[in-house]
Amino acid sequence: MAQKIIYGTVNDDGTKQGGEGFTVELVEAGLYAITFSEAFATSPCVVATLKDWGADNQIVVKDINPDKFQVTIWDLEVKQPAGATGAKLEVSKEKSAFNFIAIGEG
Repeated sequence: MAQKIIYGTVNDDGTKQGGEGFTVELVEAGLYAITFSEAFATSPCVVATLKDWGADNQIVVKDINPDKFQVTIWDLEVKQPAGATGAKLEVSKEKSAFNFIAIGEG
């Protein structure tokens, strides 16, 4: 079976900036669902990177299937309220542009 590659760039609002062979949906702030136009034979290897990232953001690729996967982007913020003796880590989903590539059997 031949190798198949699908790649693209997604804007923070969930619109496709570039690439072919997929659609994207902004499910909620920071959660994107990518669906392949034609499924892979088996679950592909998917790598994603933040495009216009902040130093405190994290990207996670999850739920990889032959026909789709999800990307979640997290904002990590350390806060120390006035008068507090220690800092607190606050984690929330955040919209952000990203790039991805999926490689597998076609």
